[in-house]
Amino acid sequence: MSEIQKQYEDGLPGYIFDVRSKMEFLDSQPVQYFSEPNLKGIGKGKRALLWPYVRKLDPTAYTEVQTTGDCVSFGSRGAREATRAVEILVKREPEDWFKRTATEPTYGARGHGGQGMAPALASRFERDVGFLARTKYDPVDLSVYNSSIGARWGSTGVPERVKELCRKNKVGVITNVRTQDDLMDALYNGYAAHSGQLAAWSNKPNEKNIHPRTNPGWAHDMCILGYDDTQEYWPFRVWFIQNSWGKWNAPVKSWPKDYPEQLAGMIVTSDDDFNVCVAAGDCWVYGSVDGYPPQKLPDFGTIGMLHYGE
Repeated sequence: MSEIQKQYEDGLPGYIFDVRSKMEFLDSQPVQYFSEPNLKGIGKGKRALLWPYVRKLDPTAYTEVQTTGDCVSFGSRGAREATRAVEILVKREPEDWFKRTATEPTYGARGHGGQGMAPALASRFERDVGFLARTKYDPVDLSVYNSSIGARWGSTGVPERVKELCRKNKVGVITNVRTQDDLMDALYNGYAAHSGQLAAWSNKPNEKNIHPRTNPGWAHDMCILGYDDTQEYWPFRVWFIQNSWGKWNAPVKSWPKDYPEQLAGMIVTSDDDFNVCVAAGDCWVYGSVDGYPPQKLPDFGTIGMLHYGE
C-alpha cells in the first residue's frame, strides 16, 4: 500500500463536502448545472476516452503523485487539462499547450490551514482568479510539484502577486452534474470532469474486469476521463477515473486492443459503483478554458500559429 493511500485509509480529509461553498458558487454563475438541450442524450450508447488527447500534448501527464491532502487540486487540474487538450486538438482553438498546469495555487485557495478542500472553492478560484503553468515564476517556483507550497498558502492565502499571474489564464464555464446521462453528454463532447465523494475502490480488479468499490470510503476527489456505454467490451457501462496516487493499483487484465494505453493508477468501475461520484453532489464539468495565447513560429519559410495533432 502506498503512503498516501494509507493516509486516506486512516482518515486523511482530502475532499471536504461544503454545502455553503457549493451553493454560493452555483448562485454566482448564470449556468449552474450541465444540462444542455442541444446535447441531450448524445452520449448514450457511445464512449469517450479523453486522456490520449492530454498525453499527445504531454506524454508524461498524470504521473505526478499526490503527497498531501490536495486531491481536489489534482482532480480539477485533470479535468482542466483534458478539456484544454480537446480545445486545442479537436476544436482547433487558437491556444498553445505550453506546459501542464500547477496544482499549488488552487490548493492554496482552500481558506484554512488544515488538510482537504471543497471542490466548489477550487472551481471558484479557477474561474475568478485562474491558474498557472508548471514553470518558474518570479515570486514562486512551480516547475516541480511541491505540496508544501499549497499547504502553506492555505492559512495565509495565495499571495497577490501569484493571483495576478493566475488572472492571465482562467477556466470559463464550470457546471455541476446531477446524472450519469448528463455526464456522458459532457464527456462525449470533450468536457472532462472531477468529483469529490466518500467512496473507495479496490486496488485489484475482480472477475468482471473492473475495480469494485470497497469499505471504508476515502474522502477523496478524482478526475473523470472517460466512459464506455457501448457494451462492446463490458456488459454494462464503465467509467474511467484517474487517481492521483501513482501506481497504487493493478490495471484491469483484459484491456481493449483498440483503446489508448491504460493509465497507471486508473480506476475502471461499473456504472453502479460509479454512481456515488454523481449522487454525492460534487461532480463538476469543465466546459471551457481560457488558456495560453498561441506562439509564433520563427520565419523558416512559414510563419503562423503552432498547430498540434496534425
